[in-house]
Amino acid sequence: MAGSMLLVSSCSKDDDGDTTAPVVTLNGASSETIILNSGTWTDPGATATDDEDGTVAVVSDAGTTNPNANRANTYTITYTATDAAGNVGTATRTVRVKNEAEDYAGTYSVVDSVVGLPDPFTYAQTITIDSTLNNRIHFSKFGDYANNDDIYALKLGDGNLQIPLQTAIGIGTGVDPCDVADHQFQTTSNSSLIVNGFKFTYSDAITNPGGCGSATGTAYYSK
Repeated sequence: MAGSMLLVSSCSKDDDGDTTAPVVTLNGASSETIILNSGTWTDPGATATDDEDGTVAVVSDAGTTNPNANRANTYTITYTATDAAGNVGTATRTVRVKNEAEDYAGTYSVVDSVVGLPDPFTYAQTITIDSTLNNRIHFSKFGDYANNDDIYALKLGDGNLQIPLQTAIGIGTGVDPCDVADHQFQTTSNSSLIVNGFKFTYSDAITNPGGCGSATGTAYYSK
């Protein structure tokens, strides 16, 4: 009896020459803004379809640190889908975590008039936003004192600034006993708007060493 042979062939995705990546479509907007310290961000997710495989699963790299709702920054979320042939499709979403006091950030020219002194102080000042606390900003050299780089202010509900009572340790420069000292600062009137900037009145009291006195200044900040 003559023998016979049955030939069986198979094909894979690679044999089909599938080189088309899945199409990833975001749910919701491609760019979002959330407020610093406002809580956990919820990922709207994404979907993916493939010309050969139909619906394909999507993996997101979103997590507790991306975006981190407690740190101001702009984060990129990447959504990835892989079809049976190994083709990879992606889409991205940006999430900005915003400090609501960011409008105050920048470099200012300051004119600081101190009660009892004939001439005002003029100097440059840089304001930066706090990366972990909403509505908080920091002054680079408050009152033009050397090493006074840790004074902060809070943006209030009306949009103006308040400097809470706080102490700066060992600021200033010079050789006299009161030149390098501990100072307490706070606003005695919250900021108000001026052209291209703002102004406020503050108290400046030397707490150590004793007997060095206190002063009141009105600072005009303009860009």
